[in-house]
Amino acid sequence: GLQDRGQHQGRVLQMRVAVWDLTNAFPHSGVPHSAAQVPPELLESMRMTPYGTERTGDVIPGNEGSGVVVAAGSDPVAQALLGRVVAVFGNGGCYATYRKAKGGSNAVMPMPDGVTPQQAASSFVNPMTALGFVHSMRSEGHSALVQTAAASQLGQMLMRICMQDSIPLVNVVRKPEQEAILKAINPEAICVNQALPSFVDDLALAMKRTNATLAFDATGGGPLSSQILSAFEKAGQTRDGLQLYNYGMLDTSRSTMSRDQRKKASFWLLPGWQAKNRDTWAQHMLRVSNEITTTFATSYTAEVSMSQAVTLSALQVYGQQETGKKYLLNPQKTVAAKL
Repeated sequence: GLQDRGQHQGRVLQMRVAVWDLTNAFPHSGVPHSAAQVPPELLESMRMTPYGTERTGDVIPGNEGSGVVVAAGSDPVAQALLGRVVAVFGNGGCYATYRKAKGGSNAVMPMPDGVTPQQAASSFVNPMTALGFVHSMRSEGHSALVQTAAASQLGQMLMRICMQDSIPLVNVVRKPEQEAILKAINPEAICVNQALPSFVDDLALAMKRTNATLAFDATGGGPLSSQILSAFEKAGQTRDGLQLYNYGMLDTSRSTMSRDQRKKASFWLLPGWQAKNRDTWAQHMLRVSNEITTTFATSYTAEVSMSQAVTLSALQVYGQQETGKKYLLNPQKTVAAKL
């Protein structure tokens, strides 16, 4: 039994809100919840989880969280976790006051003494994804990376990893203030603004400078993936095989990649990578737990209760999907937060 105090699963909530038509949303009385229409063309996409499995019936959402272990079975591994803060990972179940988890599995991450549930609440999705990117880069013969949405929490983690591991990194941003976030972490950060008319030329120069030959793009749709692949060609950094992974759909419009460019691109999913790299996953879990307050620290805009999280006013805040903003869900919290 895990008492969840620092729940967080912004990605599922973000995906749900992203397809809602909040202009016609309305609050309900009684049990706290809000309702909104989903555009018909997007209803089909909601049948699937972010990890490729089909949703059947009612589910408790939340793919990661943390808390204090308050009950355990007779197994010595489970007994050793009593009273400890652990992070948990899995397809749902973390938007709850209690959650069962297998103590000795690769979905339970014990934390060092002194780490709080709040600090451990985002220990899997972003940290393990960022480390997975680096592992994929190395295993596929690349030596430097390009990342989009670079000022996001995941992007900031990847930058800190690359600093520690001496990996050249090109950061694609949309605004000067996002570049400032990254420069505060690393004054020597290489940033390229995708909003500038010279973006592809600027990106090609950065690729040449760093010898980057692999990119991870969070947008999925729109022109950005095509622009990145064009920049590789312009920089003379084209390689055989895949050179771009999409790992999100921040842009839900159709990708402008050409047929030939699509042959250079694929989709990167954490569960798929985990299934093929179980030993490395265990090594990464140890690194994340040891560095959860430094390299893999997550900052939150606010800590909200479960009842506040489903109010219309809160949903309208989440629906803005602002870069770098995350909200910590705490089932035990009773006082509303200022959003």
